[in-house]
Amino acid sequence: MSEVTTVVTGWGITFIIVATYSMWVVSRGKIIGQELGIGEMEQADPGKDADATTDL
Repeated sequence: MSEVTTVVTGWGITFIIVATYSMWVVSRGKIIGQELGIGEMEQADPGKDADATTDL
């Protein structure tokens, strides 16, 4: 193998490892967030006005 091929192969393998690890970290973070209830979106209730005040 030439030196260029060795470098390109090394960078390619490094990129694949970093990308795979990044996807694992993001998916693990989402799972932990769901377990802790962080980042949940509440469904909008059309019968309830969230901006209404009760000050009379």
